Amino acid sequence: MNWKRWLSNRSLLWAMVAMAALLALLFLGGEGASTAESRDEKRIAEVLGSIAGAGRVEVALFYAGGDSKTVGMPTGALVVAQGADDLAVRLELIRAVRTLLGLPEAAVDVFAMGE
Repeated sequence: MNWKRWLSNRSLLWAMVAMAALLALLFLGGEGASTAESRDEKRIAEVLGSIAGAGRVEVALFYAGGDSKTVGMPTGALVVAQGADDLAVRLELIRAVRTLLGLPEAAVDVFAMGE
């Protein structure tokens, strides 16, 4: 397999990173994920999904030390949205997450959702 060709295709590389992150969330989310965290993620996804062009949205929040019970505020966010391949939509999603959570831009990653 020609790994250099695969890694040189940026959209494929980002899709692979997003899928790996989502798989990790699925496996880790089943173990000890609090209902408050999942409610927050669902509510934020609902709000972000109402942004024009965003389409379906999934959100994962990250906490310092991995435990939101002791910290309370998220330290990072991963957003996967159908419309995130449009730069304007991607920027609106980043801006909205920063506003909702008070995060710096570097703590928010937005990826386009696979088909």
